Amino acid sequence: MYRPDVARARKRVCWEPWVIGLVIFISLIVLAVCIGLIVHYVRYNQRKTYNYYSTLSFTTDKLYAEFGREASNNFTEMSQRLELMVKNAFYKTPLRGEFVKSQVIKFRFRSTEDPETVNKIVQRVLHEKLQGAAGPPKVDPASVKIRKINKTETDSYLNHCCGTRRSKYPGQSLRIVGGTEVEEGEWPWQASLQWDGSHRCGATLINATWLVSAAHCFTTYKDPARWTASFGVTINPSKIKRGLRRIIVHEKYKHSTHDYDISLAELSRPVPYTNAVHRVCLPDASYEFQPGDAVFVTGFGALQNDGISQNHLRQAQVTIIDTATCNEPQAYNGAITPRMLCAGSLKGKRDACQGDSGGPLVSSDARDIWYLAGIVSWGDECAKPNKPGVYTRVTALRDWITSKTGI
Repeated sequence: MYRPDVARARKRVCWEPWVIGLVIFISLIVLAVCIGLIVHYVRYNQRKTYNYYSTLSFTTDKLYAEFGREASNNFTEMSQRLELMVKNAFYKTPLRGEFVKSQVIKFRFRSTEDPETVNKIVQRVLHEKLQGAAGPPKVDPASVKIRKINKTETDSYLNHCCGTRRSKYPGQSLRIVGGTEVEEGEWPWQASLQWDGSHRCGATLINATWLVSAAHCFTTYKDPARWTASFGVTINPSKIKRGLRRIIVHEKYKHSTHDYDISLAELSRPVPYTNAVHRVCLPDASYEFQPGDAVFVTGFGALQNDGISQNHLRQAQVTIIDTATCNEPQAYNGAITPRMLCAGSLKGKRDACQGDSGGPLVSSDARDIWYLAGIVSWGDECAKPNKPGVYTRVTALRDWITSKTGI
């Protein structure tokens, strides 16, 4: 059964020796590191945040050809190394016990030190301690530049990075079918697609002008002029609304088998990135989401089969189920193709439902960056035992997305 509201888818490159004796590869690509220092004042029972913007250069004997492409394997690998390097650099400082998390684009600390002491420690660590930090990569300490920035600047930097979220990591929720409402900024890439003002499907923001959704959402409803996309945790009122300029449905989409159930929608004009509205990361085609991984599905869909859509966005934590299990006779009996991904529970209870179609199934990596794993596609009713939700596998169609959008 469809899930819409309509009719019940390193290479290693070494630099040549003659180029330079000591190979220095300077990468300033998004090593715009925004450092938030959370300082807790016990006496006044207050917390104050200090934000910094820093650029780093590093030396390496390897050229990461795709490092500049956000969410690529190279970018993720190098970011993880840098984050660990910074964590280790601060380990032997007065902030050791206060260190919370380091992340490219964002570092966070908690400290009882006064602001000037904190600032001196940060400056010293980033300018001196990194010189002896274990690599790779090796940071060039002379290249470190750092300045304080305010909250508005910080938010701007973070919002322009894909897959970041503002609110707390959600606890395990029950399901969209009767599940929990979400807070503003938890899933900022979620959109509602509305036909003549009525919610029909979900969609996911992949850059300022493009949404990805399900092909079956547009089987009957084809005119982009009658579609509206809204953003925010409620449909009414919404944070932002946009019309659609055009709709692209996959050329191989098959209504009868639900295969290639993917579409793209271009917005009439770009949306500005804010804490509440910004983009998810798209995984590389080679990325593998593993069976057993915990993922989240979100949507404005019904709380029960054949129910009505909801005004407030809901979330459900589900588990990826391997294709072989999903193709067993008691489940979907061979109907799951390589372009599909199953997620949910064989016991039922947690699932997407009507009105959630086209919406996101997302997974976080070790850096707490969120990637689009699937698109709500179809299933046998909602939350039935042995009938988990079926999603369009984004990695299988990643190259198609690039061919149409350049993303």
